Formats: sequence, C-alpha cells, structure tokens
Amino acid sequence: MDTSSTKSRDHLIQTIDNEMESLEEHSHTSKCHHSALVPISCLPPETLIAIFSFLSPSISDEKVDYLPLIWVTHVCRQWREIALNYPNLWGYINFTKLTPAGITGILARTKMSPLYLKARITRRNKALIDNFGRQLKTHLSHVRHLSISGRFQAVLDRLLFPAPALETLSLSDTSFPFVSPFSVVPDWLFLGTAPKLKCLELGSFDINWKSPLLKGLRTLQVWNSISTPTLENWLDALIEIPQLETLILHSVNPIFTIDNRPISEPRRTLTLPSLTQFKIGGPARDCALALAHLVLPVLTSLNVAAQSDDEDGEDIRQLIPYIVRNAHGPQDTAPLQSVLFSGNVMRAEIVAWTVPDADVEVCEPITMLSAPSSTRLVFSATGFDWDRDGTEVTIFDALLTHLPVNAISTLTAQNHTFTKEFWLNHEPRLAMLKRARLVHVAVTAFRELLDEGDPPDGPSRLPRLTKLILVNVSLTALRTYYLRDTLIKRRKQGAPLEVLDLRACTAAERAIQLLAETVEDLQGPAKMPETGDPAFFDWRGGVDSFDEAEKYADQHQYDNPCNDNTDDDEDEDEDEEDGDIMHDFDYDDDDDYDDDDDGSYSDDDDDYDTVYTYHGV
Repeated sequence: MDTSSTKSRDHLIQTIDNEMESLEEHSHTSKCHHSALVPISCLPPETLIAIFSFLSPSISDEKVDYLPLIWVTHVCRQWREIALNYPNLWGYINFTKLTPAGITGILARTKMSPLYLKARITRRNKALIDNFGRQLKTHLSHVRHLSISGRFQAVLDRLLFPAPALETLSLSDTSFPFVSPFSVVPDWLFLGTAPKLKCLELGSFDINWKSPLLKGLRTLQVWNSISTPTLENWLDALIEIPQLETLILHSVNPIFTIDNRPISEPRRTLTLPSLTQFKIGGPARDCALALAHLVLPVLTSLNVAAQSDDEDGEDIRQLIPYIVRNAHGPQDTAPLQSVLFSGNVMRAEIVAWTVPDADVEVCEPITMLSAPSSTRLVFSATGFDWDRDGTEVTIFDALLTHLPVNAISTLTAQNHTFTKEFWLNHEPRLAMLKRARLVHVAVTAFRELLDEGDPPDGPSRLPRLTKLILVNVSLTALRTYYLRDTLIKRRKQGAPLEVLDLRACTAAERAIQLLAETVEDLQGPAKMPETGDPAFFDWRGGVDSFDEAEKYADQHQYDNPCNDNTDDDEDEDEDEEDGDIMHDFDYDDDDDYDDDDDGSYSDDDDDYDTVYTYHGV
C-alpha cells in the first residue's frame, strides 16, 4: 500500500485503530469469561452484599473508614454494579469525615434507603454547618439515626419538617459549660412529629419535659441539663412513657427542697412497668427523691452515682433504703452472687452481679458510663466534704446490713478502709463465699478475720472459702510468714484453702515453697523480686522474729497502687478519682484521600475541641 499520500496514511491508521479496538474488546470479553469461571464469581449477589456489608461504615465506629467499600467498587464491573445498586451499603454518612462532593455522591447512591447521619460541628466551620443543614432538610424524610455534637443550635432551629423515619436522635453540646446561651431542644423541632423515635440522647441540652418527642421512647438519656424539672413535671413526663426500658439521668433530676414532703412519705408514686435499666447521678437527696417516687417492678440493672453534701454522709444514708429496695427483687431470676467493694476516704463504691465470678476482671472503678447493663447494681458515693475517716465505712456497713448478700459466692475488695471488726460484723452473712479477691491494701484486715478463732456457738468463719486471689501484693518474707500461718490455721480449723492465686503478685522462690506446703494448688507468681531487696530474702524463721518497728515498716513500705494496668496509667486513674470532671482533648487526624466519584476525606479543621464527660465516681 502506498503510504506516501495523506489519504493513504489516514486510512492505514484507521485500520490499525480498528484492529486494536477489536483486540481490546476480544481481550475484555476473554477476561470476563475467565472471571466468570473463578469460584467467587459464582456467588449470588445476595451473598456478595452480605460480605460487602462488613466493610460498610458503622454509626458506632468513631474511626470510620470509607476506603474499603470504595475499593470494592474498583475490583471488577460485577462488584461495582452490585455495590452501587445496593443503597443500604452507603447509608452511614459522617459529615465530618467527607468533603461536600463526597457527601453529595454518597447520598445519591443511598436513594431513599434509611440514613444514619453523624456530624461534629464547630462554629468556625460555617461551610460544614450550611451543607449539613441543606442535606438534612432534603433527606430528613428517610433519616433513621441522627447524631450531632458540637455547637449547632441554629441547625436545630431550622428543622421545621417532620421526621417520619427517625428512630434515634443524639444531640451533644460539647461547648458546655463555657459558652452561652445554652443549647435547647426547640419545641417546634420536627414540628413535634417523629412517630418512630425510640431513643433520645441529650448531652448538655435542655428540653421541655412536655415535649411530644418524649412520647413513645424506649431509651432516654439526659446529661448535664441546665434547667431541672419540678417533681410534678418530671413525673407527668414519665407517665407518658410507659414503654420506657432504659432511663439514664445525670444532673437533671427533680431537686430536693425544704418545701418537699419528707422523702419517706411521697404523696405520689409512679410505676414504670417496662423499665429494666436505670442510671441516675447527682446530689444524694435528689437521687433519693427520684427513687422514692418510682416503682420499678421489672428493673434488672440499677446504677446510682451520688454526690454527698453532708460532712457526715447523712444524705447518703437517707438514699441507701431506696438503693436496697431496687437492688434485687422478685423479677430477678438469680440472687446476688458477686460483689466488689472499692473506695477511699472520699468515695465508697459497691458493684454487684447475679452471676458468680463477674468481679474477677474488674480493678478500676466502674462508672455510670462504663458499667454494662449486665451489672445488677452499681452504687458510688462521693463526699469531698466528709469530715472524718470512717464515713465511707459506715456507708458500706449500712449497705451490707440491708442488701441480700446471703448467696454471695465471689468477692473483690479494693479499699483499705475495711477493718477486721468490719469483716467480723458481716462475716456471718457471707457464709456462701467461695472465692475472695483482694488487692494489697485489703489483705491485712481480711487475713486478720481468717486468723480469728471459730465462734463458740457456730460454724467456722467463711466455711466455704476455698480460693484466695491476691492482686498487686509484694510478698516479702514477713508477709509470707503471716499468710502461711493463716493458711495453716485454716487447715487446723477444718476449712483449708485449696487454691492460692499469686499470678498478679511479686514473690521470691522461697515464699512460693513455703506457701505451696499449705495449699493444694498454688498459682504464680509472674514476677520475681530484685535480688538486692533484703525484705524478700530475710527468712528468719517466722513472724515472731521481727520486731514491731520492722513489722510497721514492712506493712507500709511495699504498698503499691491498686491497679492491674501499667505504671503509665496510674496517674490517670488517680486524676479520675480526685474529681467529677474528666477533661479529654479530641481532634481529627484523618488521612486525606481523593476518589474520582466518591468524594474525599478532608481535615475540616485542626482545632482541638474540648469534651467534658462526667464520671460517676
């Protein structure tokens, strides 16, 4: 072919292009046939959707990542078509993590499927506020879950539209208490129309307790409200929510005043027939006032974080009868079987479960936020004005005197304020105790209990006790002698210890040898002492070989903080115990990522947002 002319060259180029296009089509067809023979290609779309759903972001995932799901759409044509044609995969949208283009693209993919929207808004990010408000207005009809944090009163004020699909609403003002005016749930929010709303969570938000949004709820959680309802308005609101199953209130309880009748003589009570979980925090008398007016026939989890305003803890003692009344009842299928004691001179905490050994994994205090719903009772009392040592012991004494502890089989003690006399007073009601777990500060008093002779007119003390777990105990030579003598005495009394768990302790090899002679099963320890420390290697022959000064020094010199965690965490734990407010600094450090049609990640700002979270201890 003559290629000298322009026409001939163009014709040749066109021919070659056609051949290349034909080869590409043939290659693509061959690849499709090849892919169709791969076993995974034989999976039906429903199965692939189920697999892809594991990559879909979740409303509860703070570290949301859209990349895995986006990557799925780039594997092959089949996967892309399946993923893009299933709107529910794209229903979770975090406005803080995506650019406006990304939000628009993903919202288009969701079509009319249920939406789970989340946003963290700062006043400086006006573009985010405007975009979030526009998109929310457009898609509110099929929003199922809405979670907003930050400062966003203006966004709520403009939501003058019904929310027919909304099931969960979470609003949190993270600027509280340093920015005013304080946030309020508008009376006209959603025009009062959210017929499917079942869960309402409010953090540092005021709400009108006559709001129609409260009706129909199964879960209500309100923290740090500025205004508090009157007792009558509070009861009137709750009576409209008979199906309520979970109620969490902190600093939003009716306030006890001298105008109220005595708490023990309520003029009106309200039965919540469906409430199974109740968490309440605030001043002790306010908590007592609330509990005194409620009848909770199906309650299975009670959590009370009370602040004492009385120097002698009298307000806590007034609260205790209502704690005991709701700590166990006919609705429980099993008795209280596990208990944990914790505290110091300014705090008393007791946790109880209806299953044995539930206390074994707990060392740090359980708070209103961290307590699982399976915990039957969490009660913490804090008194920064308690005027004398022993106030917290009187609180524990009142609790144990009235709580049904006869079936307790496992126990953990973490506080140092219990004495031998305290244990002797309550030991007869702990006859079913099989295992005790003691941190170092609780060992001495409990050991002295076991050293006591048997009652003249009764069975051995703690006759069923067969297992002892020691936590963070440094078994010096003197402490080893003390423990060995106690175990020998128990054997002579006919109630020998079978298991001694020292896996969280420090002990020398000689200590292990001595103690192994007194129990059938000795476990641990995991840590050996330094060879240069004489206290662990001063084997004189027994307790009587040490003088009183040496005994006193040994008791105090080797006490370590009660913490199963590393040393790096100890200062944080102490800070949490010293105050009611935990100061966390949260910031976004997301990766930047751009995708052709999926939008991109973006760091909206590098501003540090201060979040204040109340702990119940």
